[in-house]
Amino acid sequence: MLKRRGRPGEAGSGMVIGVAIMFPMLVVVIMVLQVVADSSRIEQALQATANRTARTASLCCHNTGGQNGAEAVAKASLQAAQADNAYNRVRCNNDLAGDSDVVFQDVDGGIVTPGPYTAVPPGGTVHVFLTCAVPPQLLGGFVLPLFDAARTVVGTATIDPFRHRTAT
Repeated sequence: MLKRRGRPGEAGSGMVIGVAIMFPMLVVVIMVLQVVADSSRIEQALQATANRTARTASLCCHNTGGQNGAEAVAKASLQAAQADNAYNRVRCNNDLAGDSDVVFQDVDGGIVTPGPYTAVPPGGTVHVFLTCAVPPQLLGGFVLPLFDAARTVVGTATIDPFRHRTAT
């Protein structure tokens, strides 16, 4: 008994149509995965920069403000990070150091106003608020109109309560 088959050439046509229908959806899924991966990479690089800057500000100086104060050192650290992050394809459309804020808190939670004669509060914390306007082209290499690509991260470091002690 022979089974009757269809005409020659009809055997794989259903699979070809299925692949033709699925291909655009597969491309969209790949694009979304690329955007998510790039966004995650950029977010992690910015978070590491904010944490490193906060730690630098917590260790560097006796005063919060002034030319050699902790705030100026934190801004200089952010300017160096902006140049270093170019190799990792993390570029910002804004000035990374200029658009960031460095805030000092004392142990009681009060905000310390930076000044050349204001001491870094021992036992307090320093917070670095970092804002980066990421160009949409970096997110997966696709230009998505009306895509908000501004990222804000906060780096926090505790200031050593015994850092200003002298050895006796």
